[in-house]
Amino acid sequence: MLSAAILTALTTVAATACTSDNGTATTGTKRTTDKPIPVVNWALPNAPASLDYAKSYDNNSTGAVMSLVTEPLERVSSTGEFTPNLASSVAQPNTTTLVYRLRSGVKFSNGKEMTAQDVAWSIEHFTAETAQTAALGQKVGSVSVTGPLEVTVKLKAPAPTARAGIALATLVEDADFAKAHAKTLGNAGTAPIGTGPYKLASQTAEKITLVRNPRYTRTRPPADKVVFSVIPDDTARQLALRSGSVDGGPVTNRKSVAQWKAIPGATVYAAPSLSQDFLAMDVTRAPFDDVHVRRAVAHSVDIAGIMKAGFDAYARPMTGLVPAGELAGVAGSQKSAETFLSGLPQYELSEAKAKAELAESAHPQGFSTTIEYVKDYLWQELTVLNLQRNMRPLGVKITPKPVTANEWYAKFYQHGLTGITLPFGFGASYPDPASLLGKLVGEANIGPQKINIANWTTPEVDKAQQVVTVAGPRAPRWTAAKTILTEVADQVPYIPLFTEDEVYALGKGLAFDKSGITSFDLSNGSWIFSLKPTACPCVPAHPTRRPGLPTRAFATHPRRLVRSIGTPLPPATCETH
Repeated sequence: MLSAAILTALTTVAATACTSDNGTATTGTKRTTDKPIPVVNWALPNAPASLDYAKSYDNNSTGAVMSLVTEPLERVSSTGEFTPNLASSVAQPNTTTLVYRLRSGVKFSNGKEMTAQDVAWSIEHFTAETAQTAALGQKVGSVSVTGPLEVTVKLKAPAPTARAGIALATLVEDADFAKAHAKTLGNAGTAPIGTGPYKLASQTAEKITLVRNPRYTRTRPPADKVVFSVIPDDTARQLALRSGSVDGGPVTNRKSVAQWKAIPGATVYAAPSLSQDFLAMDVTRAPFDDVHVRRAVAHSVDIAGIMKAGFDAYARPMTGLVPAGELAGVAGSQKSAETFLSGLPQYELSEAKAKAELAESAHPQGFSTTIEYVKDYLWQELTVLNLQRNMRPLGVKITPKPVTANEWYAKFYQHGLTGITLPFGFGASYPDPASLLGKLVGEANIGPQKINIANWTTPEVDKAQQVVTVAGPRAPRWTAAKTILTEVADQVPYIPLFTEDEVYALGKGLAFDKSGITSFDLSNGSWIFSLKPTACPCVPAHPTRRPGLPTRAFATHPRRLVRSIGTPLPPATCETH
């Protein structure tokens, strides 16, 4: 799934300050240690459709798993900062060339040494037109091996997000193995072979187990084993964290955050993101080929009510198709972007205005449609039911059809979703309008593996889209972005809803050694390095008692109650769970 955020901790659980002889570090109010973690059990909201990222581009499932097995060339953050990984350095001698210089001595888990040929094949694999990861729009024209440890990428055009797209999408695989299992790559038994800190030990529909890759020689993450448990329901994940059967995972129902926080020892991490939720209408199919029908739908969505009911305080309404953070680079500042977005036409909830728009359409008496939505996301069900109720007086019959996330994604990438659809969690791969705005519109983005799900464009939008998606001076790209946003607000192929916070939870005994994780961290594997065991809370040391006093005292271990009469008590100590 396409998503990105800069995560900061909204809530942490305080820990008693302890003295320890094993070395601890304090992160916020959590104290962490460098001790190993025998096993981490992370909950997945859905099972990966495939372990080949090119066939299942979903950060929260496939990305979270496979980024620990197959590594990226470099890691990119939601603020656009790059960190070397399998590539020791990346040069860009001109606007259409990227040169990757690779680490030497890196081995796959099967013992084979990683070569430039493996990297070149991997880039081609993940940027192929048939790959879901091609939706990042890397615009790769050719990939060639230009040295023993050097790969050169030539772009079709000066794409401002090409480097970030390759960093996010390309998880390097053993090319020989992949080619030998081309038809089944990613299926059970033929998972890609990688260079990461872990390798696949077992895989079922309910559980995926990773163990340490013995040939991984760089800094090792603390966890000896990582188990991914597939738990689609948010309440079930919460109960699993409470019982200790999982150690962490995403919070998909933001209304339940207070319940997650109430779990003893749990820590909830949340922050605003560049991701967005919106409603799309296929303008190539009746009745949504009629702009008045689309405006009637826009006047029938209670965005504020859905946002409150579905997210509580963990979302904000959008005034344009993309958040201001995605536009700030070309707008000059976040404030400039916000000012422009707030001036766009807004479609407030109004039955009278919806009825007036429908009366001007080719369907004044109403119409019927079915909306497929992902049943595990509360806001989607709320949106469908809200539309169903609000448009019923207009003669519109809406039939809700719940589907799984994997079913939705399969149809989405093949443009098999028609009528009204609810794309969710879409986020910029880089803080630039080329990253998402330039992909949601335009003739070039209509078709399988592309994300103009509304199948919408205009001559003006096509021209502007070509400017937005090509590197160049800021001013003309900002003008082009404003053209697209203005046309979308007028023609309503998309209805912006809200930008939601990313929320993750960790159970007792674990903490991140930074403010939290993002979908970027999940898809590039860095999250597992940030996961640390916490130091046990301690009871303060007791003074030595005088002999002969028949009173009881308690030793300081929180799990044992020990009587001590007439003897000195040991000092407080900490122990890692």
